[in-house]
Amino acid sequence: MNARSLLLFLTFTMVTGASAQPAAARARIKLESYRKTIAVRARVGSQEGLFALDTAGGLSLFTPSFAKRAGCKTWGRLTGFQMMGDRFDSPRCDDMKIEIGGERFSAPIVGVFDIMSLYPKGAEPIDGSLALDIFAGKAITIDFPGKLLTVESEESLRARVGAKTAVEVPARIAREVQGHALAVSVGVKTADGTVWMELDSGNGGTILVNKVYARLFGLNSSTEGPQKVSFELAKGLTVEGDAFAPDMVIDGNIGMPFLKKTVATFDLVSGRVWLAAAK
Repeated sequence: MNARSLLLFLTFTMVTGASAQPAAARARIKLESYRKTIAVRARVGSQEGLFALDTAGGLSLFTPSFAKRAGCKTWGRLTGFQMMGDRFDSPRCDDMKIEIGGERFSAPIVGVFDIMSLYPKGAEPIDGSLALDIFAGKAITIDFPGKLLTVESEESLRARVGAKTAVEVPARIAREVQGHALAVSVGVKTADGTVWMELDSGNGGTILVNKVYARLFGLNSSTEGPQKVSFELAKGLTVEGDAFAPDMVIDGNIGMPFLKKTVATFDLVSGRVWLAAAK
């Protein structure tokens, strides 16, 4: 390489070197398998626990025993509705500091509920569930098959969503329970219009479609058992698997049959969502 070529090479490296290096994220947090879903280890004060990571949970929850160990002062009541329409009431704890993977997060309000009552007898005990509410005001990426949660920086987010594999999908943020909860739904186009389905890492095995939309997905609304479904969420992103068509208070719910093959980026500031098929 002559002197002029070397100078051009060094100049090019100086100009492009920053973009050539992977952008640094704020944090990378390891996830674990829990039954057919995912979980994360977190610390509240001196207490460490294992928590389901539930992207459609809306509100983070501690079990009563963990809340007591963590010094969570319960008071008042939180009231919401589950996707099948069941009313949900829970005491609350305020201003809980949660450490995950060395990164600190703040939960303005946490519900207290015996989450093990939702699992079969004999299931491995967990200490609650963490929802997207603790990531409010941040952008995160969940690599479901890679079991990695990334808290993005502005630079790493730009790099992530700028990748050719990332597909932006229509999205809406829901802030229920008087604005305390946070969940994300994505738009699915049908012949009659767009229906909005939650992305739910807490749903281990099914796809749920409100019975009033069942025919739009080739489902029989009167069938109680599982039915096969396949539909395109976005170009190159197909949702398929066992589906049920119950009477719900939401349009639908996309669980781990789709997410286990997906890398999902949630910008919880702008309310935008990008999905990519895992490599």
